[in-house]
Amino acid sequence: MNRVQGALFLLLLGIILIVVVVVRPASDRLLSGSSISISLSPTAGPSVNIQSTESVSPASPYAETAAVATPTMPFAEILPSSTPPSAYAFQLQELEPPPTASIPSPIPGWNPPPLEIPIAHHPFDHYWLIRPVASNYNNSGLYYYPYGSNGPANDLRIHHGVDLANPIGVEVHAAGAGTVIWADRGHFNEYESITAYGNTVVIQHDFGYQGQPIYTLYAHLSALLVRRGDRVEAGQVIGLIGNTGQVSGPHVHFEVRVGRNSYFAVRNPELWMAPYSGTGVIAGRVVFDNGRAVEDVPITVINLATGQVVARTTSYAGFGVNADDNWNENFVIADILTGHYLVTANLNASSNWSGEVEVLPGVTNWVEMQFYIPSSSEEGTTLTPSP
Repeated sequence: MNRVQGALFLLLLGIILIVVVVVRPASDRLLSGSSISISLSPTAGPSVNIQSTESVSPASPYAETAAVATPTMPFAEILPSSTPPSAYAFQLQELEPPPTASIPSPIPGWNPPPLEIPIAHHPFDHYWLIRPVASNYNNSGLYYYPYGSNGPANDLRIHHGVDLANPIGVEVHAAGAGTVIWADRGHFNEYESITAYGNTVVIQHDFGYQGQPIYTLYAHLSALLVRRGDRVEAGQVIGLIGNTGQVSGPHVHFEVRVGRNSYFAVRNPELWMAPYSGTGVIAGRVVFDNGRAVEDVPITVINLATGQVVARTTSYAGFGVNADDNWNENFVIADILTGHYLVTANLNASSNWSGEVEVLPGVTNWVEMQFYIPSSSEEGTTLTPSP
């Protein structure tokens, strides 16, 4: 090799070394600044995604729920289904109009933990179900539209369950162990057809009550994460909160059904869900002196220690909802802190009743109110509580 050839060889070797030094750090940066995830799809096989992790700021608490990805499992239950013929179909769609009242923002922060189930300190009690939403989100029903209510303006359908308002994508949990008997759009069975519920799950539970089966229903879900026939345990995630069907905002509509899986076999869920720690439930019945229930009468709960109003509700507004088999109530107020309270019911400007109740934790605290309506010859109205 002469001098010219040697110089050319050294020049070529130098160029190669420069290229290696410049290019390799760039590839190192690509690998160190990225994450590689491999996902398996039952239909499409494995896929590999490389997503850069540089310049990614932490998500806000609600950013994760603002947009919910479509589940990777190809559930047929998420797809629309045809409506089978039913004599009740037209009637039930009339009963389920879009609510006019707006759903408020979810309660921020943290809620008290519920008591451990099952709870039955009183022979009539059956707090056997967990709440279908965890305590780091809103897991109590809307105060202005409870079970049995027709809304604050008396213009909504009589409510057959409770609504737990939360952002789209919040997890919904099975309230108890059992078998999924429905996971599809709407809810169709031998009793009725309800299209307004959107994506719905129904569970038949492993336990019954007084020889009757127990069912829970979860409606308006954005995604269904179980299939019909699946076995589920209490607390298992079965879907995500959404706004499918006829709604005015995202929430899960939760029902408890006793005896049969029917819209007209409902019971008040607040007599079945475990109360918060340190709280009890006030339930009662408002009747005329002839025993007839007083419908849609305003009820107020006042803390006697502070003089503050802590809760308001109304008695059940009318046809379609059922009282508990033993309590036979027509109003329920859940999650009342233990203490001494005054409960009042106001039939009109001159007719009202009030009585005191001591709220004990983890039990149903009973109040009964009887209105005595005098004849026209009597002056005033005498209001007496039943014993």
